Amino acid sequence: APSSVGGRRSGAPQGTDIMSGMEVLAGLGLVATELFKYNRGNYEFDQEQRFEREECRLKMQIERFQLFREDIRDLVELTVGKMDLYHLIGAL
Repeated sequence: APSSVGGRRSGAPQGTDIMSGMEVLAGLGLVATELFKYNRGNYEFDQEQRFEREECRLKMQIERFQLFREDIRDLVELTVGKMDLYHLIGAL
């Protein structure tokens, strides 16, 4: 005959034990789902920010190199202008 421990019979699990275990697992599943959704939302927000940052960086880099080209163009024009003046003075 099964022995009684603490007013309960030992042996096969009781129906309430199985149900409480299922409730705990269901609760853990809900918590995990909510955490995943929360992290997913943050990840998508971070990706949008990262893309915007990279796009801004590329635009700034393009503008920077356009300024470099403009500086070189100005230096070349200055040199050519000085040489034209030297030729004029030398011809006189």
